[in-house]
Amino acid sequence: MSNNDDLAPRGPHASGDEEKATSTHRPPTAARENATSHHTQFFGEGEYDQHLAHLAEKKERDMTFKDAVIGDFRLIMYSLGFSGTIIMEGYGLALLTYLFSVDPFNAKYGVFDTKTSKNELEYKWKAILPLLAQLGSILGVGLTAPLVNIIGYKRTVLLMLTLCAAFAFVPFFAPNVLILAVGFLLQGIPWGVFQVVSPAYSSEVASLQMRPILTTWNNLCWIIGQLLASAVAFAFHGLPSAWAYRVPFGLNWAFIAFLFCAIAAAPESPYWYLKKHRLGDARTATKKLVRKGSEERTEEKLALMQHAICHEMKHVADNQTRWQKTSAMFRGVDRRRTEIACATWIIQALCGSSLIGWAPKLFESAGMESGKALAMNIGLPCAGIVGTVASWWLMQKMGRRQIFFWGLISMAVVLTVCGSATLARNSASGFAAGAVLVLYTAIYDLTIGPICYSIVSEIASVRLRTQTISFARGLYLAANLFNLFLTPKMLGMDSEGWRWGARTGFLYAGCCGIGALYTFYRVPETKDISVRGLSILFHEKVKARKFSAKKAAELEKSQGAAASKTSSSDNTVSVLDEVVEPKIASPARVASPKNNN
Repeated sequence: MSNNDDLAPRGPHASGDEEKATSTHRPPTAARENATSHHTQFFGEGEYDQHLAHLAEKKERDMTFKDAVIGDFRLIMYSLGFSGTIIMEGYGLALLTYLFSVDPFNAKYGVFDTKTSKNELEYKWKAILPLLAQLGSILGVGLTAPLVNIIGYKRTVLLMLTLCAAFAFVPFFAPNVLILAVGFLLQGIPWGVFQVVSPAYSSEVASLQMRPILTTWNNLCWIIGQLLASAVAFAFHGLPSAWAYRVPFGLNWAFIAFLFCAIAAAPESPYWYLKKHRLGDARTATKKLVRKGSEERTEEKLALMQHAICHEMKHVADNQTRWQKTSAMFRGVDRRRTEIACATWIIQALCGSSLIGWAPKLFESAGMESGKALAMNIGLPCAGIVGTVASWWLMQKMGRRQIFFWGLISMAVVLTVCGSATLARNSASGFAAGAVLVLYTAIYDLTIGPICYSIVSEIASVRLRTQTISFARGLYLAANLFNLFLTPKMLGMDSEGWRWGARTGFLYAGCCGIGALYTFYRVPETKDISVRGLSILFHEKVKARKFSAKKAAELEKSQGAAASKTSSSDNTVSVLDEVVEPKIASPARVASPKNNN
């Protein structure tokens, strides 16, 4: 059967052949017995069962973690494949700063320093190389939304992995620092795409119980990349030849080969197919995501996705121009969602997390030897892994908003202690600053690091998710330019630097305080709230401090009461106890009351 058969209209003007075609895919017997006859039109693309969507949402909310893992195991594996691209990105960015402490790298691309009597990469290149990688990422972030809209998540990532494999040759064979800079600029483009696609895909395919884990898994992948980079840099830093930095660069090809195979086997996001009105492909993708042979789960999940899109699209006119569609995230309730997503990621960028990447140099500035600094640096990503895994348990107890707020408060305190530890400059203070930074990393990866991914992915609406995450991530990268320019100066990486050393923690402690204040007043709780529930809360302009699943249920109930009074209107369609105004397009897109019984 072709996709057009699945998309045949079910309105009063549908022919008998069209009616037969659209009835080919029906819910299994068990699902039909649980469902009522209350169907609604999916924007002229055939009917979906509202009651089945209700049952699916309730089932996801009541599902235990064990049941979610068993039922969505295939979905989890596919999502982890997309998240694996973040490992490669984290590895590449962290490796760059770690190589600044590797002697063969400095001998190849640095200049002789009379003070240290050895070659050292010039300060300007220490700032420019990460900067170019970030600029490349910004370009990639800007390309993500149009690419995903045209070819989908899966093919976008496969295309970027192919480009990654080609661009990896540039730094591997770079004869001078200028070519090395070009290589990192080019590699930054696919890295930027990965930063958007991975959390967006995870958020779309995940069930309610798995959503916080699969979205925050992206942070764990970043940490794994940092751990691999620090371990590889430490393992090869003693080699006297160019292989001390070429082998770490070459490992990118191993990542690419593995990830290409994993993602090629994954399905496209069903949401993407539904937004393209390809119901048959959406059903096929959903069937591949759920437990094998579970036809009932396939129909439930598909109905839930259709209903989430239907609820959001009821507020959108059909005759929008391309610019109106693109700028929708800056208007109405979506403007608030965009603001929260952007501010959350900016807070993550300016909370002092940049100190983690410069940890070896920070330890050296506090009086520690370079070899010991690289060895101690391995402890940071290890602490981060423990923190991220612990955050999965913590999110079940506290929710996103509280963790984000108290994480900022705790980090402000720790950063203040880190700055105070270096007032006495000696080897002991270096180890003290290192120990405090390990504690900071654990807190960061327990709270701000992973929770930020969860908040941004969940706050964005379904129809604007890619655009919102792209714009927010672009601002995050722009905020990181502040870190790239000023963090080396604050740590005293050059002769004209400010040489604050670990006292840089004082500045970032203040930033954490400002972020905590914003979080208290503007960042809402998203724990246990479905996609449709969040849409209701935002449309009703509920204050951030009052967001909850209970509040969403109360508003839905009140909307249902209002809908029951007006359901007899000629120009309205009752959609799951909500009043849906008719679309501005042709009458064929308005469901017939006969089909809504």
